[in-house]
Amino acid sequence: MKLSYNRKSKDPTYYVQKSYRKDGKPTTKSVCTIGKHSELLKITDDPLEYAKQYVRNLNDKEKSKVLKVNMSLDRTKKVSYPDNNQEADTSVVIYGSNIGYFYLQGIYYQLNLQKFFEKVTANKKNLFDCNLINRFLTFARILDPKSKKGTCDCLKFFYEKPQFTHQQVLRFMDILVENKEEYIGHLYKESNKIIPRDTSVM
Repeated sequence: MKLSYNRKSKDPTYYVQKSYRKDGKPTTKSVCTIGKHSELLKITDDPLEYAKQYVRNLNDKEKSKVLKVNMSLDRTKKVSYPDNNQEADTSVVIYGSNIGYFYLQGIYYQLNLQKFFEKVTANKKNLFDCNLINRFLTFARILDPKSKKGTCDCLKFFYEKPQFTHQQVLRFMDILVENKEEYIGHLYKESNKIIPRDTSVM
């Protein structure tokens, strides 16, 4: 975030602006108004410095909310390799397994989606793991977007080697559609526990 004001004005109003990208193009939006120069003189002798410090405090607060994910690896466990004559997918290291999703997995587990799917399927006789399917569809969509069929074809390249069929994915999607609002509500609630939202500007 940055400070914005009309430098030519004798009594400028200080704003906090935030940069972001929209449709691939950089732009800015106003986050809040700090106050007019003349009004701030009532609480400080240097309104400009006060405004700059205000922005610094906001940036420090935002940085403190950055999620840090720690993970541990068993260095004694060997990674299995595909056959030499097997063509490796471009989304993974050639002749290796995709382990990049481990970082995403740390966040995924904090969202408690296992409990959500256990709840919504409690009265269903599913022969497949909804959370497993949702987990790897999510990772694939972020790391290497493909069709649902394409994702199923590339499951063998994930380190965990998850197993589910395209037909099971389609049945899972039916369950997800049936519980769409509950799913979105669950994500909103659980993600706010990880990084609390600043709703003061909403």
